[in-house]
Amino acid sequence: MSKRNFVLLSGLALGLLLISSCSSVRIPTVPDYRLERQVAEEIAPILKVTQERNRLAGYRIQLADFPRKDILGMSVGDRHIYVSYDLARAAFKNDNSRWLLRQILAHEVAHELSGHARGGNTAAYDRAPQGVITAADIGLPAGVRFQNYSVDKELEADRVGMEYWEKLGWDCRIWVNILRSFQRRNYSGDAFHPTEERLRQATSACPQAPDAAAAASGKSPTVQADQKSISR
Repeated sequence: MSKRNFVLLSGLALGLLLISSCSSVRIPTVPDYRLERQVAEEIAPILKVTQERNRLAGYRIQLADFPRKDILGMSVGDRHIYVSYDLARAAFKNDNSRWLLRQILAHEVAHELSGHARGGNTAAYDRAPQGVITAADIGLPAGVRFQNYSVDKELEADRVGMEYWEKLGWDCRIWVNILRSFQRRNYSGDAFHPTEERLRQATSACPQAPDAAAAASGKSPTVQADQKSISR
């Protein structure tokens, strides 16, 4: 296992449309079925608080060893979700990674159930603020092109994902602090995932979250996701 830190910098979920005409395009996956089952166990509680509570068996979770290591998750429609293999491994070694995984899964389920992936051709990604996602970044042929979801759809996926957390009794301050960790690194996101707007929405939806001044002063309650890095 690498001793490098898995930095909490790539927690955005990008919605992208696969425009390739090749229906046989597939994301390269890692056949770690034990780990897939563990991730499936993490998504199960989320699905149980949605209208899909009786369709858990219809969801397909696969682990992807993305060439670009800051890509964390992807939903491609038809109840098919990919999760970064590195994140999945880290998630079952420490709590910080576990909460990041739960945020990613809630966001991706929200994309699925909000109809953003209708038609089975939509992919959602997590990436760092610099550079543009390419087919090579996710292990696909160069001919595959992408189109982002709108900001409104990304914010909707965040909002709905937080509603799932609330139904589960999960601390919304963790979600907020994941976004605050981006802000502390001067990470503004991108045109489709503005960190400031996402954080403003999350803070508004989380009455327990301290205001920005309290958070900056260090007087905010400590929650596990509010860490500088996640080991892997």
